Amino acid sequence: MRKYLFALIVVITMFMSVFNKGSANIVTVAAEGKEGQAIRVAWWGSQERHDMTLEAIQLFTKETGIKVETEYTVWDGYWGRLNTQAAGSNLPDVIQMDNSYLSEFDSNSLLVDLDPFIQAGMIDLSDVDDIYQETLIIGDRTLGISAGANALAVIYNVDLAQEYNVNLEAGYSYEDLYTINIELAEMIRAEGFNYWGYDFANSEYELFNNFVRQHNESIYNDFGDGVGFNTQTLIDYFTWLHKMVADGAAPSHDMMLTYHVGAESMIQDGTSLMRTAASNQLIADQQGTDYELALTVLPSLDGIHANYIRPAMSWSISSNAKNTEAAAQFINFMTNNLAANEILQAERGVPISSVVREQLSEQVDDATLKTFSFLDELSDYTKPAEPISPPGETEVRASFLRIVEFLKNGQLTPEAAANQFVNEANSILK
Repeated sequence: MRKYLFALIVVITMFMSVFNKGSANIVTVAAEGKEGQAIRVAWWGSQERHDMTLEAIQLFTKETGIKVETEYTVWDGYWGRLNTQAAGSNLPDVIQMDNSYLSEFDSNSLLVDLDPFIQAGMIDLSDVDDIYQETLIIGDRTLGISAGANALAVIYNVDLAQEYNVNLEAGYSYEDLYTINIELAEMIRAEGFNYWGYDFANSEYELFNNFVRQHNESIYNDFGDGVGFNTQTLIDYFTWLHKMVADGAAPSHDMMLTYHVGAESMIQDGTSLMRTAASNQLIADQQGTDYELALTVLPSLDGIHANYIRPAMSWSISSNAKNTEAAAQFINFMTNNLAANEILQAERGVPISSVVREQLSEQVDDATLKTFSFLDELSDYTKPAEPISPPGETEVRASFLRIVEFLKNGQLTPEAAANQFVNEANSILK
């Protein structure tokens, strides 16, 4: 069923591309090569990421003689383009991959196992701890190489925390988040300023994943054909989430989305103390504000922490690759080359090579260095990483966020929302 659905999505994407040709802001650049070899590399990201990656690719071509044709765009257009290319058996050799799409691509035989390249030393992971790679392995097959590590975190406004004497050291609870934000809202609004509360930042699904792990459960069962948590766990989470929004400890869904698609986040303009985000998002947030920002761990549940280190994104080789050895050489270069990583500046996440991390720790700005330190400190608050999510995860996530919107707007009770999600998720996964 999932494969048929994937094929349908590909066909629809091809159809829509006829009417949206050129609208995805695709840029293609070819770097000069010297030895006749050539690969295509695709990634999504900001203009800053594009510029740094192009500079690193120029260095790669200079050192290896391998020509690189680059295909990059923003997130919204990226996956539609890849789906169209997959339908035509024309995927790039190297794909910047997101965790949520990994199983989907693999289940449709679109990715190459990288383990032979690792075993042969073509992709050198000798300076990489297993914790940075474990979520990218299915059975004995390696589907990607982490392009940088991060973890789900709470980014908070240090200046506001100090001004209002808020303590966010590890150990604070979900109920503490409610109390802190209710009290802050009352004080700051009394001073004539806006305060919207805890910014979920469209990460309710990721935070729920941590919540179920704190209950020793998983979002998906071991077979990947249904949910792996008790419905009451989701009811409890939805009850807390609804209370946060309904009582003013968190912004309305519409207010949150206004910031989510805009240029600023609430913590940048001082209308929120904290938000959920991937740890490497601190770098972009800090660039957009004069407030001092920092990272802290997710809330505890009865003293239990359940976070884990994960790839912020990864590099995979597609099954359409015409030169897999050159593709592997590219991934190895981006992982281990010191000069290239000095150019990239850990923008994709904390480098997985300990040698690269050590070198960059003396060069990166304060915000980036905080992301390095956060992953080092997080080891005391983690559980083993989740396996790769099953095919259908992107649909399940979309269902979850849609139901969350209904919940926040008071259109569903926590009980009704939980039951609806479980039914929809099980239907998607079966």
